Amino acid sequence: MTSNFLNIKNIKLLNLEIACLIALLIFLPSFEAPKNLFLLAYVFFALLRQFKESRITHLDKLDYIFIAFFFSALFSSLFPVLHGHEWRGFRSFVTVFLFGWVFARTEYSKQTIKTLFLVSIFALLPPLFLGLYHLLWTKELNFLLINSVGYVNASGLYLTTIASASLGYLLSLNLKRTNPYYYSFWIALIILFNFSLLEASSRSSFFALIITSMLIIIFSKISYKKIFLSMFFLILVVCFFLKAPVFEKHMINLKNHDVLSQRDKLWNVSIETLRASPSLFGIGINNYGLVDEKMIKASVEDRNAFYNPNNYFYSTLNHNVYLASIVERGLFGALILITFMLYWAGRLYDGIKLLFRGDQHFYLWAGSMTAFSSVFLVGFVHTTLVHEPGILTFFFFGLYEIYCKFYLKINKK
Repeated sequence: MTSNFLNIKNIKLLNLEIACLIALLIFLPSFEAPKNLFLLAYVFFALLRQFKESRITHLDKLDYIFIAFFFSALFSSLFPVLHGHEWRGFRSFVTVFLFGWVFARTEYSKQTIKTLFLVSIFALLPPLFLGLYHLLWTKELNFLLINSVGYVNASGLYLTTIASASLGYLLSLNLKRTNPYYYSFWIALIILFNFSLLEASSRSSFFALIITSMLIIIFSKISYKKIFLSMFFLILVVCFFLKAPVFEKHMINLKNHDVLSQRDKLWNVSIETLRASPSLFGIGINNYGLVDEKMIKASVEDRNAFYNPNNYFYSTLNHNVYLASIVERGLFGALILITFMLYWAGRLYDGIKLLFRGDQHFYLWAGSMTAFSSVFLVGFVHTTLVHEPGILTFFFFGLYEIYCKFYLKINKK
């Protein structure tokens, strides 16, 4: 820890910063207004502390990536192909990415990092129990929804990230030195999260959970990996034959010849939008919903092709993070997204060689790897890095970034 970090004058500011961050994590899946309030308060206090410690101007590669993100959002709002919701989209984009940038460049003790990690997991329980109550008991919902997170795919993303991060924490525990009740508690918690994902019926999130869980088990230091993996696959088979909602939904879609749930038609709209309006800065954030049939039909017919309305579906989201980036923020925005993906992938790859350098490193790596998958794997069929799942993603990314820079001394200049 640096001398500035230990400076008594900064302790009160640090405590305010951590208190706001904990409050943000608690309200993130539960209530919209308090979440926004504490996010802004956290960013303010974190930036103020970094300024007082003269760290605000010390920039590395990640800082430049985030600055490029902000410029891509600004340019797509100043020079959009379509006009409508770009400045509202700009505010939403900056809110999420500003948190990600500020959080990833701060510094906390190892105990604080652990506390924040656990708070993010436990904070999900109240809204999750409420959602399960409305789904299974009162039957008011057809799909599991987490209160502030909202629609089924966003709730699924949030659940997947928390479930896999919890598994990483469980497998980082030393079975011989851990209280059996404590170990059993975490097993029960992971079962709850996995059961909830089965009920949530978000197929992509459940698929991401399977992939990340397998990777976490394979890269863990536990000696009973084969047993763990065998049990994991056995449970999946049992859930399939019991027709768990997520499997049942997929079978219905297969029967209806609609595996992608109309996403291919959404993507056709995105691709045709790029043909009609190729732009360095895109059509503007949140302006995808302004693309209508008249615009697409004209574009198709302009290239002497036949417009079949059955091949297109119009919505406010295109359900693909890569297409969303290049359509709304143009080539510039898409290049920055790929740059960030490569940076993050490199960080995770470097961490594999150091996985057993302390138990804390393993579960932080697992949390970051899961967040990466929720963005760039699930991102093939969903718009990610937005709203509550986006904030949670940057939280797990930032935790691991902090640990690597200040405790593993891996800093990408």
